[in-house]
Amino acid sequence: MLLSEVKLGQRDRTPTSAGHGPVQTIAVTSGKNGVGKTNIAVNLALGLAKEGSRTMLLDADFGMANVDVLLGLQPEVNLLDVLSGRHQLDDIIINGPEDLLIVQASSGIGQLSSFGIQECAAIVRAFSEFDQAIDSLVIDTGTGISESVASFCAASSEVLVIVSNEPDSVHDSITLIRLLHSEYAIARFHVVANMVLTARDGYELFRKLLTLLADEHDVLVSYAGYIPDDDALRRAVARHSAVIDVYPRSRSAMALMNLARRINHWPRPNCPRGHLEFFVERLLQHNNVEMEELS
Repeated sequence: MLLSEVKLGQRDRTPTSAGHGPVQTIAVTSGKNGVGKTNIAVNLALGLAKEGSRTMLLDADFGMANVDVLLGLQPEVNLLDVLSGRHQLDDIIINGPEDLLIVQASSGIGQLSSFGIQECAAIVRAFSEFDQAIDSLVIDTGTGISESVASFCAASSEVLVIVSNEPDSVHDSITLIRLLHSEYAIARFHVVANMVLTARDGYELFRKLLTLLADEHDVLVSYAGYIPDDDALRRAVARHSAVIDVYPRSRSAMALMNLARRINHWPRPNCPRGHLEFFVERLLQHNNVEMEELS
């Protein structure tokens, strides 16, 4: 399938989501690989579902899609089938624990890892036609800077940057924030310090980022919390399970549930219509792209 053959929509109908409330859309991203981004995205989405939020998790890490691996799932269809027109979004949704809805990308397919803005718009269009009411959409983006990462961050109501206490992670997170701000007009970021030893270490890591961003006067960076370095989380990964499910009293699980509770109380986006239409509008607004209707 060529990228030019991506279908932007197959259904000839008007979405029936007018009565749904605004969706809190959270992009989980990072400047480099290996900082635990996907693990946080999975546990955050599950934590939100445990808190009573109707939640969907979108695996948008098109190069290294592995949400299914972390949860021990074996999907037969994925986003590539939606984009090719073989299936609708409803057909590929996996029902996970706590009624979590999961949309799986396809790992290792070059066309997905090199997607540009038009292809991302096709995916977002599929979401705008999704009928089922949800409260929260957690997006596990790719790592670093690409059109797909930037597009999903720009279209989201909140951006969660995962950083570890390593020089490369700090440097790449700073670069990511600066570029998303200068090129995509994203002015608000939330930082999660991951794999740190203590609460103080997490806050000191956040303060280090603030110091390095001191010259970015228009950027608002807030501290969302820390996730401790915890062997329970590694054991959960080995079991293909979320740590908040299999080791709920572990330090990492409790920190992740606290993160989910805080995010669940963040103000909802202020948009004129409900459901996911605003996600499409934000994507187009930030990237000045016109979606082409393909029959």
